[in-house]
Amino acid sequence: MAVIVQKYGGTSVGSLSRIEAVAENIIATVRQGHQVVVVLSAMAGETNRLLAMAQQLDSEPASRELDMLLATGEQVSISLLAIALVKQGISAISLLAHQVGIKTDNRFNAARIENIATERLHQALAQEQVVIVAGFQGQDRDNNITTLGRGGSDTSAVALAVALKAAETQIFTDVDGVYSADPRIVDKAQRIGQLSFEAMLVMASLGAKVLQNRAVEYAFKHGMPIRVLSSFKPDQGTIILTQEQLLAETCLPTIISSIVHHQQEALVLIDDIDSVSVSEIFVVLGKENIETDMVTFNQVSPTKKQVSFTLARDMLSSMKNALKQITTCNKFGTIHTFDNVAKLSAIGIGINSHASITGTILSLLAAEEIDVKLISTSEIACSVVIDESELIKAVRLLHHKFGLDLSS
Repeated sequence: MAVIVQKYGGTSVGSLSRIEAVAENIIATVRQGHQVVVVLSAMAGETNRLLAMAQQLDSEPASRELDMLLATGEQVSISLLAIALVKQGISAISLLAHQVGIKTDNRFNAARIENIATERLHQALAQEQVVIVAGFQGQDRDNNITTLGRGGSDTSAVALAVALKAAETQIFTDVDGVYSADPRIVDKAQRIGQLSFEAMLVMASLGAKVLQNRAVEYAFKHGMPIRVLSSFKPDQGTIILTQEQLLAETCLPTIISSIVHHQQEALVLIDDIDSVSVSEIFVVLGKENIETDMVTFNQVSPTKKQVSFTLARDMLSSMKNALKQITTCNKFGTIHTFDNVAKLSAIGIGINSHASITGTILSLLAAEEIDVKLISTSEIACSVVIDESELIKAVRLLHHKFGLDLSS
């Protein structure tokens, strides 16, 4: 009898009828002979509703109290699902993260799971109960409620699966797998049957919204298979495995396997800065947990540099506040920010060994008069920063030119 951990996102439990449909799916899994642990997000729109109320009182709410507020959304969804299952004659129990024993650090709004006590979970499973756990949350060593950040229920599910030595983690969402591009933008995007953790981790970090990147990172570290499925229609979905587990014949017959994008980006350019101050900038940002990406340096004079980087658009204000002390000491010139940009990335194993890929991307974009403001390459991705207004055209262009369109 295998343990299966299933996670359902907000759209999957967005109404009472959807919750009843999820209950039927769980019942089908139980009848296959599996022990089932379910992780739920809040109902669709609930987290945004709570956040909006907090921001009406304070544009930057106290982080501890914000976690206390946002964690309530999952309590509603897990209890409703338990009610639906019990009505169908299935023994079920809903548990908040602190009742399970999910311990995190004390980084409010972006906590990381440190360990999970499994005694209560094993006890409930031994009693043939379906255990329904509130995702997205935990408890720090001072017994404060913490949340794991957007998409954190994915990480909750993976961490529980690892702790319970489950057969796999099943992530149910509103799409039936991972696609070669966002199917809402590219109507000929095709579902990818199997992916390596390496590729999925890069896709998630560069904007693919199917999985939280920390969840993929956690699964990769522990070798926990993830299957992405639709809660709206049955299908095989996408299975994410280690490189060794992948079957070579199922890989896409192209260097580039997907085109991903991220719209909530900002570009920062800091000029007239010396080498010592460059390091000081990133030390300060690191202490404030402000993550940066696509960092580049330009030597503009024998003693001065210009540094550029991208970050999440909603972190611009925090970035400026964090660098305020350095700015007042006149350690660099001006901070220029651009909040109307997007990041576009082509993903493929071994991109760096194919020198023509970067040139092809740049020439394709140039031919359409799409200006590239920043470029970054790695072994598995080539990313560019462009105007957000050009994003949809650029995604469709690269998806088509690299032969990823689904055959008619």
